[in-house]
Amino acid sequence: MQKVYSEELLKDWSDAFNTSLKESRSFCIALFSINGTLLFANEAMSLLFKKSPRESMLNPSFDKLISLEYHQPLIFEGFLTIGDYSSINVGIAAKVYRKGQKILILGGIDAEQLAEQNENMHHLNREIGNLQRKLMQEKQLLENALKQLHEANNQLQELNATKDKFFSIIAHDLKNPFTSILGFSDLLAVNAPNYSVEKIQKFAHQIQNAAKNTFALLENLLEWSRLQMGNLTPKFTEVNPAEVSTDVQLLCEPIALSKNIALKLSLDLAIAVKADKQMLHTVIRNLVTNALKFTYPEGEVKIATQNLEKDVLFIVSDTGIGIEPEYLEKLFSIDCELSKDGTAKEKGTGLGLILCKEFVEKQHGKIWVESELGKGSEFKFTIPKA
Repeated sequence: MQKVYSEELLKDWSDAFNTSLKESRSFCIALFSINGTLLFANEAMSLLFKKSPRESMLNPSFDKLISLEYHQPLIFEGFLTIGDYSSINVGIAAKVYRKGQKILILGGIDAEQLAEQNENMHHLNREIGNLQRKLMQEKQLLENALKQLHEANNQLQELNATKDKFFSIIAHDLKNPFTSILGFSDLLAVNAPNYSVEKIQKFAHQIQNAAKNTFALLENLLEWSRLQMGNLTPKFTEVNPAEVSTDVQLLCEPIALSKNIALKLSLDLAIAVKADKQMLHTVIRNLVTNALKFTYPEGEVKIATQNLEKDVLFIVSDTGIGIEPEYLEKLFSIDCELSKDGTAKEKGTGLGLILCKEFVEKQHGKIWVESELGKGSEFKFTIPKA
């Protein structure tokens, strides 16, 4: 009787209770429909969520709560976490009730204090984020420094290789031809009256060939040294590839005839490139000289051009000895150790090919080689059209 009386007495104060619960900052209330739609949330619960409460921000999840078997309204009692992956979570001691198609969440907490703690955690999270960004920046700076150090180390290695190559040429390749010139000239100076005309001509040809090879080497060496010192800048003009290739053919024809090698042209006469004429001449000359060196008598060397969309493709092909596959990628490198005698025992340094690569790249082109051992090689490079 007393209980009934008390309940009826409290009904007179239901409006006051409802108002107090709605405005309470220590008692959290949220009412959801069974499909997750928010029907009501008091001020304390809204403070915890920082925005409109959503069923997706609950743990245990809303789906898990509604899947629980229930024989009485109370379906969960324990610690309920509120939050999502983008924020710091908070938790409350809560009871969850189900009645028909509605879910009621009740929790007791000091919402203002918890919200303040949550804000502090957000601040800490921002500080951690700032620290992470700073660490990432420091990491990037370190990576850049390591990259620069690696590049500097590569440059140092290349400089050392350049120095070694230079001294090797001075010590051997430049000295040896003079030994030949001096030897044959001494013999002629002392014994010319006793030699036949044929023998004198033979010695004269030996001296001439040695002198020509030495002069070509000196030309390459001087151009290479100017390039290393940064004193060689391309002077771009409109250049006719057919004209330059024909000049090279005339220049190299005596070498081809001496080895009985056919030196042919297959040129597109209508195209022009934007290039340094002297550099282009040096590239084609060195490639043709190299091809003649490694081609047997009765063989063929050809200079050809092809008209591409933006570039002109130059091809210097031969029917020579070819190149081993393991040397193809490093053939234009300063530290490549490939140095073979030609088919007529001609000596070489590999400097001509290195110079070709430098000159082609100075003119915004690319150079590469395709070769099959025993069948010959094709040296190809591109120069932009005029």
